[in-house]
Amino acid sequence: MAMTVVAGGMMLSVLNISIVNIALPDISRDFDANVSTAGWVVTGFLVTQAVLLPIAGRAGDLYGRRRIFVLGVLVMVLASVLCALAWNEPSLVLFRILQGVGASAMAPTAYAYAAILFPPNQRGLAIGILTAIITVAPVVSLNIAGVLVGIWGWRSVFWFTPVVGAFVLIGAALVMHRRPPGPKRPFDLGGAALAALGLFPILTALTGASSWGWASTQTLLLLALGVIGLGLFAWRESRAPDPMLDLGLFRLRTVRNPNIAGFCVGATMFGTLLLLPFYFTAVLGYSDVMLSLAITPVALSFMVGSPMSGRLLTRVGSDRMMRVALILAVTGALVLAYGFGFEAYYAVLPGMVLLALGLATSTAPVTTTVIHEVPEGRLGVASSLPNVSRYSGGALGGALLSTVVAMTIPATVTAEDGLVSAPLRALVADGMRNALLVGAAILALGAIAAFRVPRVIGPGATIAARIPGTGSGANR
Repeated sequence: MAMTVVAGGMMLSVLNISIVNIALPDISRDFDANVSTAGWVVTGFLVTQAVLLPIAGRAGDLYGRRRIFVLGVLVMVLASVLCALAWNEPSLVLFRILQGVGASAMAPTAYAYAAILFPPNQRGLAIGILTAIITVAPVVSLNIAGVLVGIWGWRSVFWFTPVVGAFVLIGAALVMHRRPPGPKRPFDLGGAALAALGLFPILTALTGASSWGWASTQTLLLLALGVIGLGLFAWRESRAPDPMLDLGLFRLRTVRNPNIAGFCVGATMFGTLLLLPFYFTAVLGYSDVMLSLAITPVALSFMVGSPMSGRLLTRVGSDRMMRVALILAVTGALVLAYGFGFEAYYAVLPGMVLLALGLATSTAPVTTTVIHEVPEGRLGVASSLPNVSRYSGGALGGALLSTVVAMTIPATVTAEDGLVSAPLRALVADGMRNALLVGAAILALGAIAAFRVPRVIGPGATIAARIPGTGSGANR
């Protein structure tokens, strides 16, 4: 039951990533803002969540995962009410950032519970189900948002979270028990501040680079600030007696290499999902309804692939599953790149499905491997790392793949234009093909990292799990 509650909280946080996408045009009209500026309603939430994931994970390790989870849901509910009452665009962006603060507590709690409550041979399936929630929820949110906006307007999408959040809080009170008090340990506030100082400007720069320009003063300044922040963070953590993030974890092949693979998966996944709607509207001329239907096979592939990979971990081995997933994703990216040249849906469908299956089946072995060797006292922060890697890779991939497409088409062509002229359609198709070739190359780097990952689950596994997972951790 505890897993059901944390999974509900996780779904709530993921729904809030994209539930406002359909509402952005209405928000722009109400607040007299352009679509690009209104996009920070989405970006502010995403970047904040990615930055705070390891901080929330560490707080859960120290002060109790139930406590941090409930606090996160409460913050999300409050921020959602404020979003619904926002009076202008800056206030809405600010309240969305506050939503991201609350959402950051969901994923570390869910994955930590999966590690504690399930033995190693069942952990992969639990993580696969959580992964399916992450990947399917954005598609579900588009359908929910379409109904809400169409009937009650854009503010109604923010009243959705308080309603669902109330049920999650009731479940948390009933089935998530407090962890027995343990030895008091200080929270590394300095390390948390430096981590935020490093990650926030870098992710912001990567998110905005495709529109600002990679060589713009704004992008370069933010990147430089981020690099300095992360450098200071690494320096402090290597000397702190009880660091927020134990850098020694990255000496483990089970932590370092899967996170590299996850970063590469995130780059291609987020970059491709960002560009596909542009292709369907500009090249194939699809309406919003047709666009939703066209991307549905991607969601279905994730629904099938994520739990399936969790089940297969114990049969074929976690390392082999990760390698097969990355190779399948590379193949899918290449098939999809080739399919763009035909300017027809039937030509891109096989590549979309193969790519989605590869990406979906990679997440369970990546996350399971990362948390396998980590002591329970570091489980929350460690379980946040795959998500940080995916979000960071997604920020880079979205900006990089968008830039590749932008290099081949006029700057005046946007997704809002709908079907463009035949010469421009050919240019868009060429740009998409080049972008997916770059995505395939990134995934190939992830595959190389996957081939350097040891087997932790399955026949012949040699690394013992630190977390027993007998079910005795239910009160954590």
